[in-house]
Formats: sequence, structure tokens, C-alpha cells
Amino acid sequence: MRTSTIIAVAALLLAGCEVKTATTDEPAAAATGAPVTEAEADRIVGEMHASFTSGDAFKIMDHYAPGAVLFDPTHAEPTGDRAVQTKWAAEFVTMKPSDLVSTPRQVQILGGDAFVVSGIAAFLADVGGNRQRLTARYSQLFQRQPGGSWKIVHEHMSLPPAPAGPGA
Repeated sequence: MRTSTIIAVAALLLAGCEVKTATTDEPAAAATGAPVTEAEADRIVGEMHASFTSGDAFKIMDHYAPGAVLFDPTHAEPTGDRAVQTKWAAEFVTMKPSDLVSTPRQVQILGGDAFVVSGIAAFLADVGGNRQRLTARYSQLFQRQPGGSWKIVHEHMSLPPAPAGPGA
């Protein structure tokens, strides 16, 4: 069961590579290159997290920059390989993730063109024939790309430590 949970979490948060480009629907700050605000960063992260329950691996992948480096809790080595990341996203989608909640979610502005978001994500997923609530810790570094889009350029996912037993 722990292996299934790890695979689910890994596929969820290690999928992909590219966020949407600035459009007329996006706030003026993104289109003009104005420094990112905490409110804008929170909106960007909310859109990205919503894609994880879309059922579309390519929609998930749209939030990662080409060459993004991803750490998956089920694999010993990080990867920057888009094909591997896409496979992880496709595997994640087969688990029909839903009800993703990210709390606490902390945003740290690193400058006008970069921010980090960290938190605990919990979601429902089909694992081993059962619907289960899975949890993962994550850190994602977003960077503004040419044209104003925001992409994840580095992501680190891990499983929370196992609860301490009695007397620990």
C-alpha cells in the first residue's frame, strides 16, 4: 500500500513541463512583466493544482517549463526528461484524482520573476481498487518565462514521515 501511495503522489506532482502563456484573460501584471505579487502567485498555483484533477495529463504538463527538474518520492533520481514526466502524469490521471486540497500553502516571493510555493497536498485517488486519501509534501519553484507565462522549473515531492509509534 505504501508503494501505491508513493506512486500516486509521485505521478501527481512530478508530471510535466509548461504553464499557460499570458493572454488577455490574465491580469495586467503577467502581461506587462510587473513584479509578481503574492495574490498573483496564489492564483497561478491554484490554477496549477486544479489541473491535477482535470483528468488530462497534457493539461498537467502545461505547468512545467521545458527542462524542469522533478524529484519523485518513488524514484531515486530526479529527472528533467519530459517523456518520463509525461508518463508519470498519465499514470497519475488513471487514478482519477479528485478533491485536491493544499494546506497549509506557503508562497515566498523570490523577486519579480520567481516564487516558491510549499505545502501539503491531499487528494482522493483510486489505489489498488480502493478510493483513498493520499498526502504529499511539495515545493515548487515558478519562474516567469519569455512572453509572461509562469512555469514550474523545479519541483520536489516527498511523502510525509510515518506517524511516530507509541513511546516515540
